[in-house]
Amino acid sequence: MNVLDVLLFLPSIFLGIIMGGNDAGNTLGVTIGNGVFKAKKAITIAAIVVIIGAFLGGKPGLKLASGIVKVDLAGMVIINLSAAVVTLFFLRKGLPISMTQAIIGANVGVGILLKNINTQILLYIVLGWFSTPVVAFILGFTLQKVLSTMFRGIRNLQVRFYILRVFLWFFTIYGAYSMGANDVGKITGILYQRGYNSYLLLFIGGLSLSAGIVLLSKKTIYTLGRELIALDDFTAMVTVATQALTIWLYSLVGLPVSPAHAIIGSLVGVGYSKGTRLQNPKVFQKILFSWIEAPLYGGIFSALMYSIYKLLW
Repeated sequence: MNVLDVLLFLPSIFLGIIMGGNDAGNTLGVTIGNGVFKAKKAITIAAIVVIIGAFLGGKPGLKLASGIVKVDLAGMVIINLSAAVVTLFFLRKGLPISMTQAIIGANVGVGILLKNINTQILLYIVLGWFSTPVVAFILGFTLQKVLSTMFRGIRNLQVRFYILRVFLWFFTIYGAYSMGANDVGKITGILYQRGYNSYLLLFIGGLSLSAGIVLLSKKTIYTLGRELIALDDFTAMVTVATQALTIWLYSLVGLPVSPAHAIIGSLVGVGYSKGTRLQNPKVFQKILFSWIEAPLYGGIFSALMYSIYKLLW
């Protein structure tokens, strides 16, 4: 790599680290925050699995994300930095925002100035934003009903406990894998336009996400795990399974959706299925409002930065 390559990769790596810290809250918050797993062990395993998910399952999203806007080198750097700054702002508040929206908003901000946006892909992604929490809600509601009936049929409590633990670990690992597969294209897709090797981008993106999980995830993990809905081990398992399944389904077609949307839809769906309501509606409202703010701030900030760049150079 030459100096130019390093300058291009650094904003994506920075963005990936922040995304890993942000989205780990969506993937691990339910189990760690409710005391099901120890934080250190779950974070370590997720940090390893997310790399595997990025490398093995991230290629469809990498290709789709690279086609939203066609930008110059400065635009690439500004888009990633803008999304990173916006996300870092919310991360300091402990709110796991939709980084997908922050990144797409930053793309659109620069794309509007360049008058170069693939509206078909953008519409496809926006439809994914709106459908993700709905799909997760339906899956969560349904899985809670179906699986609770199945588990009640297991009379031996010890057997039920061990089966539940196995399922919890399986779906937590599955969730980390799905996170890597869906997130990696968001942070390195824009570099794919430059002709870099796709597997290099997937690997670097996976490493960045992994570093973010280790370094920055604890605050968002406890926001989701402790402040929205109180869950027992079983409902935590159903919630994690729903979130992982939802993200994986969208990853199959390469559509970059938000783990934040999926986990909130899952939490509410599972909670309503068993008659549990939100224990902290204000936190829920803050998270929902941040979903509106994230693309707006990302677009405004990237457009402002790109305008300044054009004025100066």
